Amino acid sequence: MKVLVTGAAGFIGSALVRRLSQHDDVSAVLAVDQQKPQASSSKVVAHVGNIAYPRFARSLVDKDVDVVFHLASLVSGGAEQNFELGNKVNLDASRDLLESSRVAGHCPVFVFASSIAVYGGTLPDPVTDDTPALPRISYGAQKLVCEILINDYTRRGFIDGRTLRLPTVMVRPGTANTAVSGWASALVREPLAGRHYTCPVRPQTRMACLSLGRVIDALVHAAELPRDSLGHDRTVLLTGIAVEAREMLEAAYRAGGKRPLGQVRFAPDATIQAIIDSVPRATRSRRAAALGFRHDENIDAIVADYLAHLD
Repeated sequence: MKVLVTGAAGFIGSALVRRLSQHDDVSAVLAVDQQKPQASSSKVVAHVGNIAYPRFARSLVDKDVDVVFHLASLVSGGAEQNFELGNKVNLDASRDLLESSRVAGHCPVFVFASSIAVYGGTLPDPVTDDTPALPRISYGAQKLVCEILINDYTRRGFIDGRTLRLPTVMVRPGTANTAVSGWASALVREPLAGRHYTCPVRPQTRMACLSLGRVIDALVHAAELPRDSLGHDRTVLLTGIAVEAREMLEAAYRAGGKRPLGQVRFAPDATIQAIIDSVPRATRSRRAAALGFRHDENIDAIVADYLAHLD
C-alpha cells in the first residue's frame, strides 16, 4: 500500500516514516514537509511543499494513496502567537487535505494527530474519556474543529478517519520548537547533552506524557484497527502518565551515568505556567486500552526510549 505522511521531517513524522518504510505491507511512503524529509529507504519519496497553500494540499491524495497520516501543524505556542497562521496551517490546510481525500473517491484511511490541548479550564485529574473538550488556547480549538470534521467526513463515507489525542510527546531531540510544553523535553535533553537549562515552570508542575516510541506504535495501530471498532466517534484519547518537572530532571540524572551533565534551575514564567496549569496533568483512557493502545509505565521508560532513538 501507498502511505502519505504530512509533517514528515518533524519529530514524530520522521520516526513514523522510518517505521513505515520497514513495514512489509508498505510499498511507498510519500513524505511531505516544508523541508526535505530524510529518505530512510528506497520506499520513501520526499515531497517538499507547504500544505498551507491550498493547491499543494489538495494535490497530495490520489487514487493510489491508501493511508494518510496527517501530523503537520503549527504547535501550541506558535498558534497562540500568530492566530491567522495557526488557522491557516492547523485548520484550513487540514480541511484541504480532507477535501483531497474526498475527491480521490476511494475512502482512504485518515489518521490525524490531535492533542490534549482540546481540554482546558478546571479539569479532573486525570482527564478521562468522559471529560468534555473545552479548549482555552487556539491550537486546541483548531484541533477540536478538525476532529469534528473527521467524524463527519467519515460518516459521509469520504474517509475512514481515526484521530488520536496525544499527550506531551517526549523527549524531542535537537532544539525546541514553539510548543509551550517544550520544557518537558528540555529537562531531559539538555542535562544529558551537558548543557545548562533554565526551566520556565515550577518543579512540581505535572504533565501528561508519552514516549515517542509509544506514539509511533499508536499511530500505526490506529491505521490498522478494523473500521467498525471505532464506531461513530473516531477520536481516541491516549493515556499519558503524570510526571512532575522535578521527576523528569531526576530521571535524566539517573540515566546520565558517568557523562558530564548540565545543571538546571527553575525560574517560572507566569505566562507559560498559566497555560500549562490549564491543560491535563494526566490522561487515562479505558477506551484506548480496550482498543489495544499502550502507554509508558514511568518516566524512566520514557527517558530510555529517548536514548534508544538517539543510538
